[in-house]
Amino acid sequence: MKFIAKIALGFMLPIAAANSAESSVVNVYSFREAKLINPIIERFSASTGIKVNVVSGKADKLLKRLIQDGDNSFADVLLTSNVVRLEKAKQLGLLQAIESDYLKQHISPELRDPEGFWYGLSIRARAIFYAKDKVNASDIHRYEDLTSEAWHNKICTRKGSHTYNRSMLASFIALHGEKWAAQWARGLVNNLAMRPTGGDRDQLRNVNRGKCDLAIANSYYFGTMSQSASLQDRQVYANLGVIWPEQLGSGTHVNISGAAITNAAKNKENAQLFIEFLLTEQAQTMYSNINHELPIRQDIQASDLVRSWGEFKADIGSVAKLYQHLDAADRIIDSTGW
Repeated sequence: MKFIAKIALGFMLPIAAANSAESSVVNVYSFREAKLINPIIERFSASTGIKVNVVSGKADKLLKRLIQDGDNSFADVLLTSNVVRLEKAKQLGLLQAIESDYLKQHISPELRDPEGFWYGLSIRARAIFYAKDKVNASDIHRYEDLTSEAWHNKICTRKGSHTYNRSMLASFIALHGEKWAAQWARGLVNNLAMRPTGGDRDQLRNVNRGKCDLAIANSYYFGTMSQSASLQDRQVYANLGVIWPEQLGSGTHVNISGAAITNAAKNKENAQLFIEFLLTEQAQTMYSNINHELPIRQDIQASDLVRSWGEFKADIGSVAKLYQHLDAADRIIDSTGW
């Protein structure tokens, strides 16, 4: 896989610097499931001797807790699964900027805050999935193709109000304007096979059950189904293919998981070491192997499974612009009933 960016190759993370940290702990608020990051956390603690305490929860609840606790907050680090949540935390004054040559050298400017308030850790793509026995993948090249009458009653998605779809629509607004995005959303809704319900994996299952021919979903869910304990989900993986839209244009819509240091951090040095560790080759490789996401570092290959889906061009240029177009995206979603 590839994305259009130039990232300087840098030096190795100075793990020895952990010896100068104020204490041997770092406290993390994570919007991600603990099981997705525990192996990386264990490796960090083994490498540095720093204990990582993690509180996992829903994004809105943890942000509310950060606001309520103020300077007395427990959290040193915020781990999120969407750039808009990082930007929201920044706008609420919950984050502090950090200076790190290591992070700057390994992360494209498009995938980190220009003022240093947040940094991307991994990339996830929102792709189009199709039933191999019903759809010719060469018939679809753009997201706009999903509005064609050829796909009437043949598309499944989760609710438009979910952050994944809000962010995708915000990227369309950034690229094409609000009028174009509204027209696209109306066309998509007209082609839905059923009322949006469930998560991304449910949409992929619906395709396998014959309830629709196409689905929009984050690619890492597809990866998790390939290794599921459920035979049904493994069959979903076998029977569906992936399309990377917009390869002749801006590229497939992507978002990031990311990290930031809270404004109330009591263990700032350890927090920065932790975030820098997440950009090491070791951690980036683990991200891809465990979560089926793309490494944020261009000099590190994705897992064999992810690479088996084919290389693609990603729209990294829209990532930092998503937050500013969310209100417009919400208006469109409400007006179209997505």
